[in-house]
Order: sequence, then C-alpha cells, then structure tokens
Amino acid sequence: MHLLNIFTQYLLIAEALVAFTGFITWNKWKHNYLKWFVLYMGGIVFFESIASLLIYFEKDDEVVFFYQMIVVPFEILFINWFFYKTLAASKRKTIIAGGIVYVISWLFEKTIFTGTGYYFQSISYTVGNLFILVYLILFFTELANSDKLLNFKKLAVFWIASGMLIFYLGTFPFYGLYNELAKNLDIFIPAAWVATSLNYSMYFLFTIGLVWGKPG
Repeated sequence: MHLLNIFTQYLLIAEALVAFTGFITWNKWKHNYLKWFVLYMGGIVFFESIASLLIYFEKDDEVVFFYQMIVVPFEILFINWFFYKTLAASKRKTIIAGGIVYVISWLFEKTIFTGTGYYFQSISYTVGNLFILVYLILFFTELANSDKLLNFKKLAVFWIASGMLIFYLGTFPFYGLYNELAKNLDIFIPAAWVATSLNYSMYFLFTIGLVWGKPG
C-alpha cells in the first residue's frame, strides 16, 4: 500500500508536466478555447498540491472533504463545459442536461449520505463519468463524420479526448464500486494500481496533444 501511495502522489508530476507544456505552447492556444484547458490543468496542479500538503500533515478528513466538495466537482463540470465548446451546437442540450443531472446527484449524495461513513461519492461520480463517456462517443462519432478525420493526429482535442476515454472508461467499474472494493484490499489494491496507471496514461496523452497538436 505504501508504494501505491507514492505512485499516486507522483501523479502531481504528470499533471504539472501537462500544465507546463500548455504554458510553454501558450501561443497556440491563446486565441482558442483550449487556453481554458491549459488553465484548468494549472488549477488541477494547484488543487493537488493542496491535497498533497493535507496528506503530508495526515489531515485525512480534510482530504476527503476537499476532493468531494471542490476537486471532483471542478473536474467533472469543467469537462462538461469543455465538450459544450467542442461538440456541435446540436449536442449542447445533451451536455447541459448531463451537467444538471450530475449536480442533482451530487446534492442528493451530500444530503442523504452525510455522516454515514460513506467514503467515496460513487453515485454522483458514476453519473458524471457516464455522461463524460456519452460526450466522448458523440465526439468521436462527430470526428469520424467530418473532414477533420483526415488530420485527426494533429488535433489537440483528439489527444485530450483519447486520454479521457482511456481513463474514464477504464476506471468506470473501479470508482463506481469504490466503497465496496475498499472493503477487500486483495481486490482494491491491484485495481487501484490499474486506475492510477490509466490516470498517468491520460496525462501522457494530454501532453502529446499540447506538444504535437493544434487548435481544431
């Protein structure tokens, strides 16, 4: 478990690499909505740095509160906005609906499960994850039916979406069943290794997209 904790904490380096890459290639994004993705990654680095400090000082309850109240909602709602800007206008109603359903599920979870020892917000996270997978399907379908498919490898958003697909699809069962899996460390620890590895993979693809890709 100790090695897993170290492996997880080093994610901050992968996140910082994405943010750093985005800032040194800022001229490519400054007139495009992808500049907000770069700033989002800067925000993730900031939040994860705070979480690392809380972990260092063994503030376990504060870490859980911080992720549940700030980090996870920030990530999911930003991704909703990201696809709102990425996909065709005809898809925006679906994205708005997804964001609303996620917020409702999050409020439901904070109201019903407060003080029950319920550790991870699996319900709202699963709802958010499910909608992200829907957006990804819409994105790749839209890409496949457009002229952009010919040069898809040069699209930064292709690499960003691919990273999200690997992570959110690959970790869907793990985070959906997190609270149950945590009761059996023989299953939980290997699954956590896989989930963290997929997280690294996502940030690696983000970095490729910012280095190699261009605004769509």
